[in-house]
Order: sequence, then C-alpha cells, then structure tokens
Amino acid sequence: MERFTRRRLIGALAASGLAAISLGAIRTETQSGAFALLGGSPSIISTFWTDHSNGLSATLKVRQFQPDGKPILHYEIDMQRLMHLVVIRDDFATFAHLHPSFDATTGTFWQPFTKEPKHRYYIYADTTPRGIGQQVFRFMLDSDGPVTTAPVVRDAPVASATAGPYAVTLGAATFAADKPQSVSLTIFKDGKPAGDLGTYLGAAAHAVFINTRTLAYVHVHPTVRGAQGEMHMASGAEMEMSDATAGPSMTMSLPGLPAAPYKLWIQFRGGGDRVYTAPFTLLVR
Repeated sequence: MERFTRRRLIGALAASGLAAISLGAIRTETQSGAFALLGGSPSIISTFWTDHSNGLSATLKVRQFQPDGKPILHYEIDMQRLMHLVVIRDDFATFAHLHPSFDATTGTFWQPFTKEPKHRYYIYADTTPRGIGQQVFRFMLDSDGPVTTAPVVRDAPVASATAGPYAVTLGAATFAADKPQSVSLTIFKDGKPAGDLGTYLGAAAHAVFINTRTLAYVHVHPTVRGAQGEMHMASGAEMEMSDATAGPSMTMSLPGLPAAPYKLWIQFRGGGDRVYTAPFTLLVR
C-alpha cells in the first residue's frame, strides 16, 4: 500500500463526507485516533465517538477507513476476535480487555462501557484489517466532571503480583532499554506452580504493556516453557482452545522498549474457567 500522511488521510475523509458522524438526534464529535503500536506505522485512519445512554454509561464506537475514505469492512481474526479493545483509566489503576460487536454493513465496532466519575480513559483499538496488518490507535474518553487530582500510578518496579488465588512472578522488573529480550513468567497457586490453567483466546496468556510517558502500546503472547512443541499461536487463525492446558512456566518475547516506566497487565485463564488479570509496574532504563 502506498504510504501516506495523516493529514492526507483526514483530507480524504473530509472530502468524502465521512469525517463527522451523526447518531440520530445526537451529534457527537468524532476523534481521529493517534497511532499507538510500538514499532509500527499507520496505514489507515481510525475514528471514535460515543453514544451516551445514561450518566456514566455509554456505547463506545470505532470505525476505520482506507486512505481513499472507504470504510474497512473486512478484518482478519486475531486471537479469536476481530478487535481487542483495551480501556485503561488515566491513572493506570484499572484495565479492561474487551471485544466489541461488529456491524459488517457499516464497518462499525461498538461496545457498552461504564466509566468511573472524575477520570478520563485511554482507549486502544487493536485490529488487523485484511491485507494491511496490525493497526493500533489510541483515543481519549473524557471525564464527565472535574478530573481527579490523584497521582498517576507509577509505583517502584516489582516482579510479582497477585490475581485472585494466584501469584504471578516475572524473571525481572527492570530491563535494559532498546534491547529485545525474553522474560520468564511463572504462575503459582497455594505456593506451588499452578496446575489448573487453561488457554485464553488461543494463547497461554496475554500481556499488554503501556509506556506511561508516551502511551505507546505493546501486546505479546507468552508461550509455555518446556511443553512438547511449545505453544506458538498463528496470527489470524481462529482457534478454539479454551479446554487446553497452559503454563505455569512461560516465556514472553519483548521488542526493544524505549526507556520509561511501564504498566503491564498479564491475563490468563485459571480454575473455574475464570480470567484473571495481574498488574505490574516495570522500569526500562
């Protein structure tokens, strides 16, 4: 695909009449997303708006376009879903990994969401448009009132975290900047390596990193260490592996991360078919 600038994309959308979206009697301002995938480059334009229904509750909507202004209607399935929508509170204290519904006629993704008062949210739309490859755009969901003055969560780096009855331990909490590396990951339950883990969305686990300075996004999938024919997931393939076992010892391969504090959330499926999320603060220097 021919490379192009963000300004040219916005101009193409404006010319085609797609830059503003009307929602019945409610007209909302449409945001153009900021490209957020570390190491990638934008090949499309991604737009976001909300349809408010009641107080703090709203329907989040995302629609994406080709350079010529045509809506994108076809996406590859990545880890069993068309879109991974990651929603993070502005102090990095909460994390949601959602999977919006998709209207294939208009190319619109939609997801109900209820926010907390006095907070804004960073919203990351992670998709793989057919023939284009992975695209991740960031949006801002504004607060409905004065924003809280609570400090952003940037605790000292710690290599362990709890999630329900599980303890998750990383091989390190401080990493060298701009250097690809592998990081070990182990999940314990009752002081022993967990034996009741299953795959989640076709992977042993999911790990989302956010640079707290630049808000850049990285999403990787740990693989099981020592398993026969280690668990490597093929991108774009729809897999039904919810009954497969996973862990407890894994490895995740990281790209070279720029120096900054990072928030990391590791998600995995535990006993009772429940998904757990372990939060970390890391330092890359």
